[in-house]
Amino acid sequence: MRSRSVVTTRSRWRPSCLEPTLRRSSMNESAASRPRRSWVKPLLFVSLALNLLVIGAFVGRALAPDRPRWGDGIAGPVRGVIGAPFARALDPGDRGALHDKLTGERSHLQASRGRLRDLLDELLVALKADPFQPDEVRRILQEQRGVAEERQLLGETLLLERLEAMSSDERSAYADRLERSLRRFKRR
Repeated sequence: MRSRSVVTTRSRWRPSCLEPTLRRSSMNESAASRPRRSWVKPLLFVSLALNLLVIGAFVGRALAPDRPRWGDGIAGPVRGVIGAPFARALDPGDRGALHDKLTGERSHLQASRGRLRDLLDELLVALKADPFQPDEVRRILQEQRGVAEERQLLGETLLLERLEAMSSDERSAYADRLERSLRRFKRR
């Protein structure tokens, strides 16, 4: 019988002290030889493109000429009773004062907005009615106009109060801002 020798190179048996070293070197070789995942590069490219798109949108918004800035927006009751160009042309202090006055009229404004919604629902029902009744549609449209005119009259009254409180220079500056705002509005 032949005895197995630990030193032979042809045997399949290897001493356990050499196995971790062999495993590590074979892992490095297999990592270098295996193909890279094909989805990594496209994913990185898409991520970079989206990041550049978001950055470009912010930079473009910040540098765009003749566009309202984030702070120039009008919201709440001011938007509902005064035309956007007129409200946008007010300086922030006047717009804030107008907003405060309209806040005092909140219950009236909410009621009129609710009435406009109800009238719109009535109009939809009247438009779908068979047979069509033009007199009913006419009545609803006239009532909508009346509610909208009340809201507009309130806005005009408060705007006129603000304009009367301005100095001549402030009114002139308001007129210049309004002119720019109307030019922007016409381009759309």
